[in-house]
Amino acid sequence: METLAILFISILKNKNMANLASSYNNLLNFVPIEGLWDFRLVPMKASTAIAQGTAVGIEIDTNDVTGYATKMGTENAAGADFIGILQEDIAATDDDYATAGKLKLVAIPMNQKSMAEFLVGAGTFTAVDVFRTVEFHSDSKSLAVDTAGKGARIEKYLSATRGVCSFPMPNTETA
Repeated sequence: METLAILFISILKNKNMANLASSYNNLLNFVPIEGLWDFRLVPMKASTAIAQGTAVGIEIDTNDVTGYATKMGTENAAGADFIGILQEDIAATDDDYATAGKLKLVAIPMNQKSMAEFLVGAGTFTAVDVFRTVEFHSDSKSLAVDTAGKGARIEKYLSATRGVCSFPMPNTETA
């Protein structure tokens, strides 16, 4: 456990990421806020810029997994399931940008009580949307709160632009 903590601190320092406390306060995209979250290094797709706080899922190519994660689609479908929330930026200027399998830190919800604050990407968000199951927005950084789907469940209304969600959706199968 001590080794994992040292690794996590090392990653934070070496990757110029915000510390965990400031990540919670950045009000950008998805932010893990409560429940059990596991922080893991996940192999990512090559040559894809992804912002911190973006939902990531399993990459599918020709009905099969590639072994890499990428931006999340609108919902869990055909094996392209939600993995977690990216905790660092992947930029075109990174030395490993074009490297398939580069390891990036991802917050992975460990149970249905793992909650994240989210940004509204599409739709009109009100308190009556609580407990609605919706899709991820096409940008993978927010939720489409008026579109029913298998992406996330809205748990709490905070404002017209922010809320709290969980990710209890079942995993799907590849063909």
